[in-house]
Amino acid sequence: MVRTYLSSALLFLGLLFALPGAAQAQILNGKELYRNNCRVCHDTGSPHGRYAPMTLTQDQWRTFFKVKLVPLHKNAVHPKAGCKLLELLTPEQMKAIQRFAIDHAADSEQPATCG
Repeated sequence: MVRTYLSSALLFLGLLFALPGAAQAQILNGKELYRNNCRVCHDTGSPHGRYAPMTLTQDQWRTFFKVKLVPLHKNAVHPKAGCKLLELLTPEQMKAIQRFAIDHAADSEQPATCG
């Protein structure tokens, strides 16, 4: 009984301390995914326009991911991978990119250029 309680308590504490690290890993993952899959076509001087998280507000990013992403990128080919961008990225990866863009938008507490 004591062993079960102790095991449960240790598991809870482990999860409690792991969450901030997991959240940070998600942010870093989203940032890397953004750099490697978005910025490659949307950097300074790009004919596709320069976009970084702080280019748009949080609501504008939400609208972009909900309404505009697929129509504007349905035929986009990743320049390094040579395949369609939307077939290359998993739904989880897209969510990580979306979270990064929204969390670091122009009106966020921590705007980012992804530089």
